[in-house]
Amino acid sequence: MRSYVICLVLAASASAVAAPAAGITITQDSDPAMTVGEVVIDGDPGEVFAQVCDYHKWTEIMPDVAKVEITDQKGDDAHVTLISPTGHRDNLMFHNQPQARMIYFEDTGNHGRADVWAEIVFAPGQTANSTRVHIRLYAKIHGVATLVVHESAVRAQREQKIAADLEHIRDYFRRRVARSE
Repeated sequence: MRSYVICLVLAASASAVAAPAAGITITQDSDPAMTVGEVVIDGDPGEVFAQVCDYHKWTEIMPDVAKVEITDQKGDDAHVTLISPTGHRDNLMFHNQPQARMIYFEDTGNHGRADVWAEIVFAPGQTANSTRVHIRLYAKIHGVATLVVHESAVRAQREQKIAADLEHIRDYFRRRVARSE
């Protein structure tokens, strides 16, 4: 996962947002700092959740994650650094909730410039052996950045990030299903 704040601060104006891939929905929450996305994938929700909770697999799931460093892990809580192919580091604090099959994390490397957190829920789909992946991404910038970055640019970045992540998750699990057949 790329740094939300760096992307948001550098995006001084809103760019055109490409439509998400087929099957992926992106909506705006009533909170203007929140964007929601969803896709249905093949696989049991519990098994999908367990695989995505394995942070080291993120290098296989997300192309913008080249390396994962786990600095602390106690039960469902973890401090994880995701390193991009360019060397950028995102410091995330996870507090997962297995009962809800929910991954929750906060970006802790923003030093007061932004509040960024996300929830990723893996719920049963409408058909057997399918999972509805539901992401809520909150990103709100503070301070000087608000002078140069319009809220619409932040929204566009959230939409792009969610659409890309959902597409990568779907593609990863499609590859896993294809290999098992």
